[in-house]
Amino acid sequence: MGLDLATSKLLVHVVLISFRDGTPADIRRRFLEHHQSLGARCGGLAAGIVYWQVSENLDQRKAWHAVQFSLFRDRAALSRFSQHPEHIKAGEELREIADWVVGDLETIGAAGVRG
Repeated sequence: MGLDLATSKLLVHVVLISFRDGTPADIRRRFLEHHQSLGARCGGLAAGIVYWQVSENLDQRKAWHAVQFSLFRDRAALSRFSQHPEHIKAGEELREIADWVVGDLETIGAAGVRG
């Protein structure tokens, strides 16, 4: 299924992760490496997960150590993802070592960009 980014209304799902003080660097690294494949483990493109990335945050000024950025085909895909057993398990694991905030929004397509 091809997407026309100029007209498609994708859902953006962003998670900012702040690891708790005392969380060892190797635990952080292992979590991020494992979390990088969460989109695929929750069904990937076939499940409506159009894009998935988890990385260390480039801007550490506010103690948000990592960012998860993903695009979903529609609200139904985001809903399926949020209820997927792998997502629930990842949340339970993350709860032990970090706090996080989530933001979701519907894109307006590339036509919304003004130059």
